[in-house]
Amino acid sequence: MKVKKVLVAKNFMSKCLLILILVLHGSLFAQTKDLTVTGVIIDKGGMPIPGATVLIQGTSTGVVSDFDGNYTIKSKVGDVLSFSYIGFQTKSLKVKGPKLDVLLEEDVSELDEVVVIGYGTVKKKEITGAVAQVKAEEIENVITGDIGTALQGQVAGVNVTASSGEAGEGSAITIRGISSLTGSNSPLWVVDGVPQSGDPRLNPNEIETLDVLKDAASASIYGTRAAGGVILVTTKKGKKGNTQVELEVTNGVQYIRRNTPLMNTEQQLFFDANDPSRSSSPASTDRYSLLNDNDLRDFTQNDMSTINRYNLTISGGGDDVKYSVVMGLFDQEGTVINSEFKRYNLRSNLDITKGKWTVNNGFGFTVDDRERPNFNLLIFGQRALPYLDKVDQNTTSFTSEVDDANASSAYGQILEAITRDRQVGRDRFEASSNLKYQLTKHLQLTTLISGVITNEYEKQVQPPFALFDNNGVNLRDEDDNFVYEGRSRNVLINWNGGINYQQKFNKHKINAMAVVNVEQDYFTSIGAVKRGLLFADPVNLSTATIGEELGSDVTLNFTGPSTVEPDYKIKRIGTVGRVLYDYDGKYQLSASARVDASNQFSRDNLYAFFPSVSAGWTISDENFWEGLRKTINNFKFRASYGTTGNDRFAPNSIYSPVATGYNANFQAANGSDTEHSGIIQQQFGNPNLKWEVTKQYNFGIDMSFWNNKLIFTADYYTTKKDDLLTNVQVTPSFGASVQADRDLTGSRFAVFNVGNLTNEGIEATLRYRPSIGNVRFNILGTFSKNKNVVTSLQSESGVQLFTTRPVFGDNQALAIGLKEGREAGSFLVFETDGIFKDQAELDAYNLKYGESRQLGDLKYVDSNGNGVLRDEGDRVYKGSGLPDFELGLNLQATYKNWFFLTNWYASIGNEVYNATRASAFKAGRHRDLVYQYIPGVNEDTNIPSFRNTSRNSGDNNYNGSSDFFIEDGSFLRLRNVVIGYTFPKKVAESMGVTRFNIYANAQNILTFTKYTGLDPEVGGNNIQQKGIDSGIIPTTASMNLGVRLNF
Repeated sequence: MKVKKVLVAKNFMSKCLLILILVLHGSLFAQTKDLTVTGVIIDKGGMPIPGATVLIQGTSTGVVSDFDGNYTIKSKVGDVLSFSYIGFQTKSLKVKGPKLDVLLEEDVSELDEVVVIGYGTVKKKEITGAVAQVKAEEIENVITGDIGTALQGQVAGVNVTASSGEAGEGSAITIRGISSLTGSNSPLWVVDGVPQSGDPRLNPNEIETLDVLKDAASASIYGTRAAGGVILVTTKKGKKGNTQVELEVTNGVQYIRRNTPLMNTEQQLFFDANDPSRSSSPASTDRYSLLNDNDLRDFTQNDMSTINRYNLTISGGGDDVKYSVVMGLFDQEGTVINSEFKRYNLRSNLDITKGKWTVNNGFGFTVDDRERPNFNLLIFGQRALPYLDKVDQNTTSFTSEVDDANASSAYGQILEAITRDRQVGRDRFEASSNLKYQLTKHLQLTTLISGVITNEYEKQVQPPFALFDNNGVNLRDEDDNFVYEGRSRNVLINWNGGINYQQKFNKHKINAMAVVNVEQDYFTSIGAVKRGLLFADPVNLSTATIGEELGSDVTLNFTGPSTVEPDYKIKRIGTVGRVLYDYDGKYQLSASARVDASNQFSRDNLYAFFPSVSAGWTISDENFWEGLRKTINNFKFRASYGTTGNDRFAPNSIYSPVATGYNANFQAANGSDTEHSGIIQQQFGNPNLKWEVTKQYNFGIDMSFWNNKLIFTADYYTTKKDDLLTNVQVTPSFGASVQADRDLTGSRFAVFNVGNLTNEGIEATLRYRPSIGNVRFNILGTFSKNKNVVTSLQSESGVQLFTTRPVFGDNQALAIGLKEGREAGSFLVFETDGIFKDQAELDAYNLKYGESRQLGDLKYVDSNGNGVLRDEGDRVYKGSGLPDFELGLNLQATYKNWFFLTNWYASIGNEVYNATRASAFKAGRHRDLVYQYIPGVNEDTNIPSFRNTSRNSGDNNYNGSSDFFIEDGSFLRLRNVVIGYTFPKKVAESMGVTRFNIYANAQNILTFTKYTGLDPEVGGNNIQQKGIDSGIIPTTASMNLGVRLNF
C-alpha cells in the first residue's frame, strides 16, 4: 500500500515536472518568436497621431505611424518599443502580443531639457539667467549658408541684419543692443566648447543646438570677449543604434525684388534739355543713339539665379563608441554678374566612453570658393545713360560721346565694375579633443585642446580696355589695369583644464567648477599689386610690368578694398570659477568670477575681473501654489547681475608702428648731398587703453500654462557700458598728417576710452501648442525692445561725427555719428523744410541769411538760431538704423503627413539713409528728376531743382549731409514659407528608404514697407554704417524644392 502511494506520488510529480518544462519551453519559444505588432497611437483626446516614431530600443529598427496613427512593426515578445513625437512624452512599452495601442501624453518635461551654459550644462528649469535655445529642426527649413539668417526672429533680444544679398555674404548679429563704438558688436561664438575668432561661418546642417547667453551673468563665464553676448554651438553627435543615413537635396532660384527707378531714353532727353550742368545732351553728338533705350541692369543683374543645397549625415554607435559624420555642399549663383559662392563642409564627431574615461573628438573642414562682384556695381550700373550703346564683360573699347570729363570717368568706373575679376577663397580646418576623467563619484577632471587654422586668399584682375572721349582720345593707360594678390593666415590655439564637483544630499544639490583657459590668436597677411598687364591669360604678378607695391599693414594704391591688415599676436589667459546651488528644485543660486589677462593692453591694464551672481525661485513648487498648478504648472522668477569685458578692437592699438622708405637728403660739409634712411610714425598708439566694461542687471519670469501647452518668458534688463573705445582725431600740431597718405591711414586718429552708453530693454517670448482636430500647431512669437543711449563722450560739444561718406563720390557728406542723449550711430544732419516756391519767402530768406537761393532750391533750417546756415551747430537728430522694437512670428502646423511652416519678421522704428537714391540723383539718372521743380513747367513738386553744381560734392540741393535722403525704414517681411509632405511608409519602403519627405520653400517673397530704396534691411554690424543703403546688393527672394531621405 505504501509502495503504491509512493508510485502514485512519483507519477504525479513527473507529470507536473513535464508540464512545467513544457510551459517554460513554450514561454521561451514565445519570447524568441517573431511576430508582427500592430496598434494605433492616440493623444489624450483620442485623436490619432500621424508621423510618430516607433523604435525597438537598442536597435535602429523603426517605423512611422500613418495618417490615422496606425503602425506595424516586426518585433519579438519581450522587446521594448519606444514611441515618440514632438511635443509629447516618449513612452516605452514591452511587447507581450501582436496588439499594442499607445496613448501619448503632451510633454510636460520640457523643463528637464538640457541647456548648454558654458563649461557645462543644466536643465532648463535650473536656469537663473537669460538663456535661449534653438534646435536644429527650427532652422533646417531656411535655405541659407549663414546661421544668422536662419536665426532672424527666432530669439527675443537677438537682432539679425543681413549684411547684403551678395552670394556667400553673412549677417550681422547683435544681442541686446550696441556693445562697442569702435570694437566688435558681434557675439562670441563657442563651438563645442571652443571660443572662435569671429563668426566660424558654419553650415547650418552641422548644428544640433544653438544656446544663446543673453544676460551678462550668463555670458561673464567667457569674460574677455563676452560683452556682445555668447552663442554656444553644439554640433551633431552620434547616438546609440545602427547606422542612420539622411540625405537632403534642395534646388531653387533667387531674384532681386526691386530696383532704383531710372529714366528711360525719352525721360533722359527731357532731363538733359533742362540740365544746366551740361551744354547739351550727350545724345546730340550721335543721332543714332536716340534709337537706343538700354538699361545696364539688364546685363548686370542675374535674376532667377540658382541656389542648391546638398547635405549628407551618417551617425550611429554603441554603448562605448558613437560617431557622426556630416557633409554638405552649398552652391549659390549671385543675383549680379561676376558673383558665385560654393561651400564644401565636412564635420565628424567621435565620442568614446571607457570606464572612467570619456573622450570627445571633433574635426571640421570647410572650403569656401567665392567670386565677388566689383565694388559699387549697382551704383555704377545706374549711371549708364539709356541711349548709349550696350556694354558687357567682353567690351574692350567704348566711346562715351560725353562732353565732360566727369561723365567719361563714370563710364570708366562702369566698365571696371563689369570687367574686373575678383576671386576670394577660404579654407578652415579645426580639430578638438575633450577628455574627462571621473576621479571619484563627485569629482571629474576635464581638459580640452583645440586648434583652428583659417587661410584666406584674394586675387583681383582688372583687364585693359579702351575708353574714348568724343574727340577720339583714349582716356585709359597702362596704370589702369592691374593684378592684385593677397594672402592671410589665422591660427587660433585654445587649451583649458579644470575640475568639476557635483554633490547631492537630502534636498541640496551643488555643482562647482574651476577652469584655467589659455588662448593664442595669431594673424599674418601680405598683399601685392602690379600694373601694366602684358597678357589677358594667364594673369599673375609676373605678367604685369610696372607699379609694383607690396606690404603688410599698408594701403595699396588701387580701387577697391586695398588695405592689407596688420599682423598681430593676441594672447589671453583666463581663470574662472563657478558654483551652482539648488535646494529642492525651488531655489537656485549661481555665482561666478573670472580673471582675464590680454596683451591687447599694456602691463598697467593687463588684468580685469568679471564677477556675476544670479538667483531663481520656482514659485509654482511652493505649497501655496497648489490650487493654481493645474492652470499654471510652472512659474519662476529670475534675477541676475553680471559684468563682461571687451578686448575685440583693432590689434596693436597701444603701439605706434612706423613705416620705412621715407628717406631724406642731407648736405655734407663739402657740399655733397647724401640720402639717409628715414621712417615715419604710421599711427598714434595709446598705451593707457583700458578694458571696455559691461555691467548688466536682468530680471525675468518663466510661466507655463496647461501642462506646457502655453509657455511665456519675459525679461527686463538694464546695461551700463563704461570706458568704450572711440577714435579721436589728432590735430596736425601733434604731428598728425593733414591729408591721408597710403602709409598714414591711421595717423590722424588715436583710440581712447572716452565713451559711455546704456542699453535698456524688454524681451518676451510666447509659445503656444494647441490642437484643432487632426491639426497640431506650434506657434512662437517674439518681441524685443532695446533703447540705446550714449551717455558720455567726454567732449565739449557732446557730438562726434564718423568719417563715413554715405554718398559715393561726395567727399564732403557726413551724416552719421555719436551724440550724447541719443543712440549710437544716429543720423546727425542739416534739417530741411521743403523747397522754395514763393518769391517773397525766398527774398526774405536770402536777405536774412545772406544766401542766393532760387525758386526750387532746398530750404535749410537754422536749427541753433545763430543766423548761420549749415554750420555744425545746425545738425539735428533724425533717427538711426536701430529699430525701436522687433517682432517675430513663427507658425508651424501638421496635419497627418502634411507639414506647414511660416516665419514673419518685423523691424519697427528704424530709419534708412537712402544713399543709393542720392547717388542716382547726383548722377542725373533717378526717375524723380523728371518731376523736379522747373519754373513755369512743374511747380507742384517737392523735388529740388537740378543745378549746375548738383553733380559736385557739397551741393546744396542734393547735399549728402542733409535729411533729404533719410526715410522710414520700418518693414514687415515674410521670411519663409514651407509646405512639406511625408509619404506613407509603404511608399518609402518600396523605394528602399525608411522615410521619404518632399517640401517646397519660398523665402523673402513679401516685404511691406514705406521705404523707397532697394531694401530696408541694411547696415550690418558696423555702427558707423548702420542704416546706410549705399548700393549694396539687396536681400534676395528665393523659391526652392527639396527632398529628404532616411536610410
